[in-house]
Amino acid sequence: MIKILICLLVLTNIISCATVSTSPKTVGSNFNLEEILNNAEANTSNNGRRILETSRAMISDKEIVVGGCWNYINKVYNRAGFSTKQRLTIFKSKLKGPYVKGDRIEPGDWLYFVNHSYSGSEHSAIFVDWTDEERKLALMVSYEGENRKKPAMYKEYNLSNIYNIIRAND
Repeated sequence: MIKILICLLVLTNIISCATVSTSPKTVGSNFNLEEILNNAEANTSNNGRRILETSRAMISDKEIVVGGCWNYINKVYNRAGFSTKQRLTIFKSKLKGPYVKGDRIEPGDWLYFVNHSYSGSEHSAIFVDWTDEERKLALMVSYEGENRKKPAMYKEYNLSNIYNIIRAND
């Protein structure tokens, strides 16, 4: 029975953190990545800045974390100095909603959202900044999961269905 539960947990982690390499859009020629990163780091809280700077360093170093999106973000938060006791849940719901408005999120927040680019499955990633707030498109630190040996990257996602916000808290 325990083996079956472990298999189901691993399968759920694989499915929930999966992304398709062709979508969502990887940051490219449509906007200046460095400008967005610098702006987000300059206009957030000290805690948010620590999260963004830590994730930027891990992406730059092409660091691989075994596991899924949750494992990667957890490692970013821990490395930035925010253990589980130093995280505040700002909003919590379920995959099917209700959903929170985007004006409650800040750069460096750990978001759980409906991944519209991958069959409406759940995904978690770190919010960097809006690329088009009106259309609810945002740049995120995203880890593909599925136990792939690929580093995290910056990707644009539709954040019209955010159901969990976690924020670093001293």
